[in-house]
Amino acid sequence: MRALALADRPFHADPGAIAAQHDLDAVLCLGDLQTSWLETLDRVKVVKLGVRGNHDAEPYMDHFGIEDLHLRRVELDSGLTLCGFEGCVSYHRGRGPAGPTFTQRRAAKLIRKLPPADVLLCHCPPYGVNDDPDDPAHVGFVALREWVLEHRPRLLLHGHTHPNPAALVERLGDTRVVYVNGARVVDVEAAQASGARGTLRS
Repeated sequence: MRALALADRPFHADPGAIAAQHDLDAVLCLGDLQTSWLETLDRVKVVKLGVRGNHDAEPYMDHFGIEDLHLRRVELDSGLTLCGFEGCVSYHRGRGPAGPTFTQRRAAKLIRKLPPADVLLCHCPPYGVNDDPDDPAHVGFVALREWVLEHRPRLLLHGHTHPNPAALVERLGDTRVVYVNGARVVDVEAAQASGARGTLRS
């Protein structure tokens, strides 16, 4: 499975142009996106899945048919399963529209409801994974780290933070970690032999 993952900043090309250059099976949105960046998603005819970031106030997910994976799991016809967790750790921020944030305690309660899957989409990473424990706005979720180590998803994709490119964490236990800032094409090993690609199984 090949997916276009999007997060946090404008892209080097519009999503429609990137999709036209690659044989995509899905678009995966990891939060903090703007409607104006996504205008050509209408012509990208693949599955679109995502979670909201802490700066997501616009209803772009509904507008572009991006299915919200927060605390949910979906299964593609290929057999690959995906789940998601939105938002970041709560921090002091100014007034104005904003997306979801959770205290570590609240996140721990919610993450107990997160079903296991082959692929985890999250805006904020697990604690200790490409985060900054000294920055309240960019520290990872402790309970999400525990969840990953317990359930061992095949792949975790996240945005939100600003790690040193030379020191990226690329694995947490048995899980491959992919950091996204902008647009990135990611190859995801299918969980089983491919069926009809790019559609959801009901």
